[in-house]
Amino acid sequence: MNARGVCTGSVLDIAWNIGYSARAVKRRLRKKYHVGEFTELGFMMSFRYRGGDVYSKEGMLMLGELDSECLCKQGLCCTLLGQESGLCTFVAHDAHALKTTEQQLIAVREWLQARKDLQEVRVSELLDLWHGTYE
Repeated sequence: MNARGVCTGSVLDIAWNIGYSARAVKRRLRKKYHVGEFTELGFMMSFRYRGGDVYSKEGMLMLGELDSECLCKQGLCCTLLGQESGLCTFVAHDAHALKTTEQQLIAVREWLQARKDLQEVRVSELLDLWHGTYE
């Protein structure tokens, strides 16, 4: 509330502050704000490439294998954000992020940890892609 006692938050903030659950908010608003049954889940992964530059020829081959052997087989896609030696990325289900599962996360973590050319492998738990906090 502001100084005049008027609520300044979103419709969802106001609804939760007065004790309504996500279900009590209209479906259209839950979808718009990605809450309730419309929460989109994903995870973050990061690693360092032992060969140095991940954008070298060998590094690009490794990224191709990550995509074809790991992510595509799990039905996942990712957004790569990187530096020369390491990558940090968001990963979510290819068709719709609502379907990202703990089993997919575990499969990606195991694939990355099995690679000898990667170090400092980190995979987060499932995160809310719209409202989560990322480290």
